[in-house]
Amino acid sequence: MREFYPLKNGGRSSWCHECVLVYKREQYRKHRKVADGTFMHRTLGRLVEHKGYSTRIFWNGNMLSIMRRHYHNTLNRELAEMLGVSERSVTRKAREMGLEKDKGFVASLSREHLLLANARSKELGYPGGFTKGMKFRGNQYTGRIRVE
Repeated sequence: MREFYPLKNGGRSSWCHECVLVYKREQYRKHRKVADGTFMHRTLGRLVEHKGYSTRIFWNGNMLSIMRRHYHNTLNRELAEMLGVSERSVTRKAREMGLEKDKGFVASLSREHLLLANARSKELGYPGGFTKGMKFRGNQYTGRIRVE
C-alpha cells in the first residue's frame, strides 16, 4: 500500500511518497549544476567556462595571442570589438596577463584629445571662459567670480 501525504484540510495528496522521490530524481537529473568545463552558452551565443557557481568567458589561445599582439597600441574599445567581449573584460585580462599600453601611444592619444577639445572650444566660442581681471575667491572655484 502506498503512503500518501496528508493535506492541511484533512484529505490526502494525489502524490505518494515514492512518486515524489522519482519526480525529484528526474528534476535533479534535468536541472543539476553544470559540470566544470567549457560549453556553448545558449543566451550569450559563445563558449564560456564554468567554474564553481559562476560562468565566465573562455579565453582561447587565439584571443590571448591577439591581446598580446595588439594591446600595447590599440584602444580597448577596438580590441573588445575584435574579441567580442566587453571593454572591462579586456582591461581585466590585460592586467591579469601583465600587459601595459605604450607610453608613446598614450601620449599621442592625450595630445589628440587635447587638440580636439581645443578645436571644439574655439568652435563654440569659449563658453564660460574667463576674461582678464577675473579671479577666484580663495583657492577653490565656488561658482561665483568677482571682479577686482
